[in-house]
Amino acid sequence: MFSVGSSFRLPVPIGRVWRLLVDIERYRDWHPTLRFADRPGDDERVDYVYAPRTGRGPELTGEGTIINLDWLKGFAWRTGMRGVLVIEESYRLEKLGQGVEVTHLVSCRGVFSWLGYPFLRRAFRIFLKRSNDALERHLQKSSVQTRYAGRSGMRG
Repeated sequence: MFSVGSSFRLPVPIGRVWRLLVDIERYRDWHPTLRFADRPGDDERVDYVYAPRTGRGPELTGEGTIINLDWLKGFAWRTGMRGVLVIEESYRLEKLGQGVEVTHLVSCRGVFSWLGYPFLRRAFRIFLKRSNDALERHLQKSSVQTRYAGRSGMRG
């Protein structure tokens, strides 16, 4: 098993980050590669599509399981085949003053995790960087939109 992770701080309320991370239907609005769809009647299972928006790389579809949903603290999901290749992605949130520290982790285990270790480790680092940057940009963009929403008709 190996893991790749990173932490970063966002100057937004923890609740805003939490709502965005657990709203799986909105991932397509901000995430550079993942799209999720919940499965009616099953709160733990999700269908996902991994498709780089650049068009480079394969589009993969599969089923995942939400393995952690700890209100305002953590969100995680898992996919793969036990013993062969299992990938877990998690977000952990910690309130820091008016902002939040986000720890984003991708873990991989199974036979193919060791066979593909050099490639997978590099790919996960790139994945983390791109998705963290996209999350930060989306929250900054929506902060500005929210801040000025409702003021469009006002004149100084």
